[in-house]
Amino acid sequence: MAIFHKNTLAQVSGFSNSIIAGELVYNQQTYWNLALTDTAGTAVNLTGATIDASILRRSVTNIIDTRNGLTFDIADYTVTTPSPIALTISNRVNASGTFTLLIDESTWSVASNDTQLDINAANCVGFSGRLKIAFPASGTTPADDSIIFLLFLVRSDGVTN
Repeated sequence: MAIFHKNTLAQVSGFSNSIIAGELVYNQQTYWNLALTDTAGTAVNLTGATIDASILRRSVTNIIDTRNGLTFDIADYTVTTPSPIALTISNRVNASGTFTLLIDESTWSVASNDTQLDINAANCVGFSGRLKIAFPASGTTPADDSIIFLLFLVRSDGVTN
């Protein structure tokens, strides 16, 4: 798994926002089990909350592997007009504040002949987005959205392309 430089993560999510970032291999399937807790460590009840996640293809350039992790520039992908890709949320247990974010890179429309998957590509495929947990208003408590930013780099496994 890649280590990202903190300045690179701040470029995507800001300085104090949560982020899930990872380096994936072309056609990889994986998941993250998430558990929401408050500052006291008590599970956040998700009853009534809406959870959705989506990502969008990005242009990733100037990748450098430094002593402190990967650095790169991220911008809008302009080769084609990308559409947001919905990610699946499963295994939701409202009372314990838990759910699973599924990652299935094979559904992200990355073609095996994408030049950014070449084994010698200087810049790889990138995606960024967000996971949004929208809590409805309840009594005198107004509606509140929790956002976790997402960042994924997709590279060749050396077999594909």
